[in-house]
Amino acid sequence: MKTLVTGAAGFVGKHLLEHLRSESQEVYGTTKSSRETEGFVTVDLMNFERLRSVLDQVRPGVIYHLAAFSSPALSFKQPVAAINETLAMEINLYEACLQLNIPPKFIIISSGQIYGKAGPKELPLSETSSLDFNSPYTVAKVGQENLAKMYAKRGFNSIIARPFNHIGPGQQPGFLVSDLAKQIAELEKHDAPTPLKVGNLSSKRDFTDVRDIVRAYSLLAEKGVPGEVYNVCSGRSVPGQQILNQLLSLSSKPIKAEPDPAKMRPSDIPDLYGDATKIHQATGWQPVIPLEQTLRDVLDDWRLRA
Repeated sequence: MKTLVTGAAGFVGKHLLEHLRSESQEVYGTTKSSRETEGFVTVDLMNFERLRSVLDQVRPGVIYHLAAFSSPALSFKQPVAAINETLAMEINLYEACLQLNIPPKFIIISSGQIYGKAGPKELPLSETSSLDFNSPYTVAKVGQENLAKMYAKRGFNSIIARPFNHIGPGQQPGFLVSDLAKQIAELEKHDAPTPLKVGNLSSKRDFTDVRDIVRAYSLLAEKGVPGEVYNVCSGRSVPGQQILNQLLSLSSKPIKAEPDPAKMRPSDIPDLYGDATKIHQATGWQPVIPLEQTLRDVLDDWRLRA
């Protein structure tokens, strides 16, 4: 059986391709960039005819749909793109499969961000917790879930994954851990490093290594129930300040941090962590890579790139 991964040249996509290929699966990854070659198919998911042609050639049995607008922070600056592009790409996938009469299993990647603010008594967040539309990004993610439910009525089996914050080597700037590690790696190169710029570090988040995340996606494709929603998370939250402290402890130089108003995000949620009981019961999945190891790997990765 052939497998297709959309957004395969992205942070999570590359890790997912590596994991699936390690299991000897025949995997194809989509990318908009012609720079990616081996194992990649160049296609813009907004181009329906090109996408239809690719699907006709591959005829996948499983589609992991990762391609989407990926940054909650940037979605405030580009709300139209965040919503329109995310939904249009998914619609094109389903509609192309309809025209070609191919019924792949879809793994739709939503987000734990859609739960929004929750009081201490509501944590950890389960799949039945209330949703909160706190950014254009979350509006788009809920839209993706609703599209999957709509196309289920037209014969498609879709499983929805709601990953919470995932981190690891290869992540681009724009996310807390990657931003901090990048700055530290750059400042280590200077004899008299300037202060590290930080945003709100009091917020607590549920962090999971991306290599554990993609393993969860693969298990959901194998054992998940179509039509169901599954949290993918560690089940505990960690404050940004702890992340910073651990990264600084790994630095080869003494570095100080100072607040940067430009990095403060509107509608920031104080605490967010999920309940992974459902996916564990369905697939046996649980994260195995400790946070300390992930942070070390991220910093080492940025030292190579800085």
